[in-house]
Amino acid sequence: MELRWLTLWPPLARVLFILTSLTIVLTGLYLAAPLINQVLLAVMLAIMLDPLISRLDSQRIPRLLSSLLMIALMLLILVFTTLKLTALTPDLVQLSRQAPALLAARLEQLTQAFSRLDGGITPDQLLTFVDAGALVRVVTAFLTQIPGVISWWIMVFLMLLFMLYEMPLLKTALQQRVEGKNRAFYLALQQGIQSVIVYARVKTLTSILGGLIVGIGAHLLGLKFAFFWGVLMFVFNYVPVLGSFIAAIPPVIQSYILFDLQVALAVAGFFMVLNLCLSSVIEPLLIGKRLDLALTTQLLAFLFWQALLGITGGILAIPLTYLLKKVLLAGYTPQEQQMELNQ
Repeated sequence: MELRWLTLWPPLARVLFILTSLTIVLTGLYLAAPLINQVLLAVMLAIMLDPLISRLDSQRIPRLLSSLLMIALMLLILVFTTLKLTALTPDLVQLSRQAPALLAARLEQLTQAFSRLDGGITPDQLLTFVDAGALVRVVTAFLTQIPGVISWWIMVFLMLLFMLYEMPLLKTALQQRVEGKNRAFYLALQQGIQSVIVYARVKTLTSILGGLIVGIGAHLLGLKFAFFWGVLMFVFNYVPVLGSFIAAIPPVIQSYILFDLQVALAVAGFFMVLNLCLSSVIEPLLIGKRLDLALTTQLLAFLFWQALLGITGGILAIPLTYLLKKVLLAGYTPQEQQMELNQ
């Protein structure tokens, strides 16, 4: 990028110009989030699936046919999951109405303990800190929007089909356009995409594993909505740092309502052990230090992209941040670093 003219401006003017430009770009991204989310998901899925489709293409399976079969399989899984979750909506609506009263009855034990310490805390006061009804109502509101999700995903899959089919042409055209002085951008983008592919595959594997463990564990424990808790774990495991802990909140509250405090603490401990095994053992073992992003950076990236693009941005926060990091570092050459030091 030729921005030599910008270096002629005073430092304050440069800062104001960059902040103004960044504000305009971020505002546009925020307003266009619904469309951008679909495009980003299609691009990320195309990046993940392209190696598999290319391998099938080398085995003389037409690229269009393999792409259609892969998309049909994903659509089938989506429809099955949607129907299962939609069937849970009436029960979750009923639970959202009963949860505050049920939790208040359970909290009587805690209020008695506080009364011995002259705390003077009532169940209603404790419920202001733990509003189970509000939590379940959020989940219920999400479920009521599920029927519209299928049409949203159909558009994603349609874009994905064209992207997968035209990916070889796109890679060839991109490589031809970035030859010469822009080759560093292409190499950085290529390395970033390879790392994102590994990250996405490992994250998907651990999400499926975590979802199965949570769903089966909730079913064996006797919790209602075990399938939904498994799906919730699958989705939120993509959220860096805090995802699996957020997914643990509804099952822990439900186990406290149905059983007692000891069982709820055991469920919370189970989620902590599961999170440690997935995020601290399995993922580092399979990914290694390929992404090289600190936990603080991951958390800040999640907060930024979630605020900008919603839950889709939160799920794609790590891949987006890493790709931007690779491309920006590729454009920040040693010569430019020396020029800034000389100024």
